[in-house]
Amino acid sequence: MSLVNDVFKGVVKVSWWLPVPIGLLLMLCALYGINEGIDFHFPASVALMLALFISLCLASLKWKHKVSQIVKIINIPAGFALRWINIFFTPAFIPLPLSSWISAREALTIAAIFIVGFVLAMVGMAYATVLMQRLFKKTRRSTVERAEELESSKESNLGASTSSYKNEQNIENTSKLEESNESSPTHSRSNSIGGLLSPVDTLRQVPQNVLDDIARGDEDELELQYRRSITLSRQATQRREFEVAATMDDIISNSHSDPSTDGGIPSPPSPVAKPLSKGSVNIFIETKNKLFCRRASLAQTQQIERHLKIAYFIQNNFDYMVFTTLFIVSLPIYFTLDYAMPLHLSISIFTFLFMINVPPPKWRKYLHPVLCSVGISWLLYYIFSLMKHEDFLDSLRQYKTGRNYLRLFNHRQTNKPPGAGDVFSTLMDCSIVSLSISMFNYRDDLIRHFSQIVPVIIFMTVTNFFIYPIVCYKLGLSPENSLGFAGRSVTLALGTPFEDSLGGSQQLMACTTVVTGILGALFGQKMFKWMKIREDDYVTRGITLGLNCSAIATAHLLSIDPRAGAMSSLAFTLFGTLMVIFAAIPPLASVIRSWVGLE
Repeated sequence: MSLVNDVFKGVVKVSWWLPVPIGLLLMLCALYGINEGIDFHFPASVALMLALFISLCLASLKWKHKVSQIVKIINIPAGFALRWINIFFTPAFIPLPLSSWISAREALTIAAIFIVGFVLAMVGMAYATVLMQRLFKKTRRSTVERAEELESSKESNLGASTSSYKNEQNIENTSKLEESNESSPTHSRSNSIGGLLSPVDTLRQVPQNVLDDIARGDEDELELQYRRSITLSRQATQRREFEVAATMDDIISNSHSDPSTDGGIPSPPSPVAKPLSKGSVNIFIETKNKLFCRRASLAQTQQIERHLKIAYFIQNNFDYMVFTTLFIVSLPIYFTLDYAMPLHLSISIFTFLFMINVPPPKWRKYLHPVLCSVGISWLLYYIFSLMKHEDFLDSLRQYKTGRNYLRLFNHRQTNKPPGAGDVFSTLMDCSIVSLSISMFNYRDDLIRHFSQIVPVIIFMTVTNFFIYPIVCYKLGLSPENSLGFAGRSVTLALGTPFEDSLGGSQQLMACTTVVTGILGALFGQKMFKWMKIREDDYVTRGITLGLNCSAIATAHLLSIDPRAGAMSSLAFTLFGTLMVIFAAIPPLASVIRSWVGLE
């Protein structure tokens, strides 16, 4: 019964996931209401993102502390949506085999336009940003000041709160304890945002903080460090207490020994036992009673530790437990009810998790999880379609039926049930709304560098929106592909509603966006060196990569230059938002469509 109770306590301790579905559901309800309420064609997700961003900025002017608390609450579901945003891009790639084939000439034309456009955009945006800085006399600070800024940024990331700072100090103390108790090297975590509290104090006082301060994605190493520190600390404490207790037992027994009770044979004199006064004996007895209390406390600590271990196990394997259950349940549904959504959903998630966990870090830059997981998913979908004696393309048609949350209650447009792609596209809208939190966090950078960011973004928007489609169409691309190239630099989260408004090819947009991001991560720094862009000029580097290579290159930039990564995040979000606004204006969209022969 105690084990069942500990399991229940362990589940309760990892109930952090409950606010996530609740928050996402509230987001979807708000999006559904906005979509039904507005009369013009504009993505509800972008509308809510802009409304939330503007509202938070205005409210923070008067109620800064309260707004920060609200942002922390919103960031629970928003952080989840942004962490999983990459997997929400897969609906743009999975249906690729269903699209019409293009000629070899058009494929070569697409490749040529892509390469030339990438180089020109990188060079043009970099020098345009440098020009804006010189026009507005914004000095690019020295390398020493830049290094200090980066160091302070790292410190703020690693110790955002007082509790996390204390946790880091406790980790250092734990490491010292391990070094003093054994000669084996200790394990350390170099880039931990959270940490572990002091082992014994944590278990006795606030064991929940152990779970609260652990960063998701690196729990195994922390758990090992935690368990080793607990074991070493407990062993050292018990060893000292048992030695003291044994010594006191010997002293007390010798001080009260009576030869008549031992059969008349006196015990040999003990080298430890010495004549003690009555007061000393009372002190020993009182200390011994305290030891019994401490032993009882240690027993309670061991009991608490068990449900903490259960909580650790559930947290470490929570995703796999949920998706494994989904996969097992999906098999009879797929083969008996002819409904592929649960199976397609679990396969897509498992392949994505495989690609972000299995390949070595040095290969992840080349093996992008979205592209590689799509290829593995195709293979598994094909195998299951053979097992069911079903055509592979017919199986892919069930992946995305268009029945997302906006059309879930509208049976007049389609009677088909939702597919896995519809689930991902629904959550993609939540990710778009969550971008408002990122923009709000970087609002100070937006204000500080407004004169450099906005003119460059407007120039990039006008170039992509008005020039790319007509140039591609004149070079022989189809109307849909010509419009698809207009969104090549827009992040996939905003590129999807952009292409929906224009009627362009989402598949071409998705492919060019992902490949552009990978090229930016691989060759961006080399191109900056070739263009002689200073290493401390984080404004130019951030804006250039953000506008051209969107989220993929931004993620890489955040790992090597956090301030440039922040500028990149701000740039690609504003650029994508402005592109969606342009496409949502009917006269502008009609003009562009007429240029490529669609109207």
